[in-house]
Amino acid sequence: MVGLALLCLAVWYFQNVVAWVLIAAVVSFIGGPLVNFLQSIKIGTWHVPSSVASVVTLLAFLVLIYLFFALFAPLVASEAKSLSKINVDQVTVNLQREFSNILSSLEPYNLSGDERSNEEYIVQQVKEVVSFSDIRGVFNNVFGLIGNVLITLFSVLFIAFFFLRDREMLPRAILKATPDQQMQQMENVVNRTRKLLSRYFGGLLIQVSIMTILITAGLSIFGIENAFLIGFLAGFINLIPYLGPYIGAAIALLITITANIDLDFSTEIMPLIYKIAGTFITAQLIDNFLVQPYIFGNSVKAHPLEIFLVITMAGTLAGVGGMILAIPAYTLIRIIAREFLSGFKVVRSLTQSLDE
Repeated sequence: MVGLALLCLAVWYFQNVVAWVLIAAVVSFIGGPLVNFLQSIKIGTWHVPSSVASVVTLLAFLVLIYLFFALFAPLVASEAKSLSKINVDQVTVNLQREFSNILSSLEPYNLSGDERSNEEYIVQQVKEVVSFSDIRGVFNNVFGLIGNVLITLFSVLFIAFFFLRDREMLPRAILKATPDQQMQQMENVVNRTRKLLSRYFGGLLIQVSIMTILITAGLSIFGIENAFLIGFLAGFINLIPYLGPYIGAAIALLITITANIDLDFSTEIMPLIYKIAGTFITAQLIDNFLVQPYIFGNSVKAHPLEIFLVITMAGTLAGVGGMILAIPAYTLIRIIAREFLSGFKVVRSLTQSLDE
């Protein structure tokens, strides 16, 4: 128990390093088939060395990351061009008119609960939410984030190179630290984890593809510009459990509104908002009731309600990052509990689906 407590303390203290190792392990899971394919290439007695295959695989990952950002570069340039053409005076007039309409509809109500008018109350709330100090803090956070991303990228690639070059390095290290009497159980944990997590990441790829197709098709039917780019970005962001769809919809609305900011808000922009919202709601319902249950049921062998509770608790403890890592971590915990704590009735109940 003391050793376990010290291990948990070390993991918490060095959580960044642990995160790099885990991400590198995921990269090795995904890139493993490509490494195997490259090593199978033979010219006479010569075959591709494992180091070369690993480097090529990591370069392929970097190329995919570059293509991902390059894909959205035209969209960003288009948005910047649209913003530069905005008639600020006309937009101000339109916003003032819409703001007056909103105040007129709220006139029977007292939002502040005191002697202040609704206009004064709303302006004050906006000033409290948006301030120059907040904007300065956002820029500081952005620059800090860029530095952390570069450090993380280098560290993950460095660790993943060795995991790809020697696919048994991590399992071997785990087994070497395992007592002899528990060796078979730990081998079962390693093998089952590989199997389930490979299925899970494959399922995530299917989920992203389906959401991209649904949103792209819906936006294309309604004639929304940049439908594919918005659909792909929304499908990728959908990997964030529960929050992803809202973020994707917000980005889609922002892109559409800024591209059509000179149009009349009530008669032209609002219909576009309704169409985008309807597309995202429909796609999310399909994802929640058809796609996700299939992925979770066939990959990690867990009930959707069970997954919901786990993701909610992980989000409370560790924010968005915890929500993203919740399912893989919970899957690993269930596998370990299945092998080492099967004497407890509650463990048998939560892990019996792993035997199916």
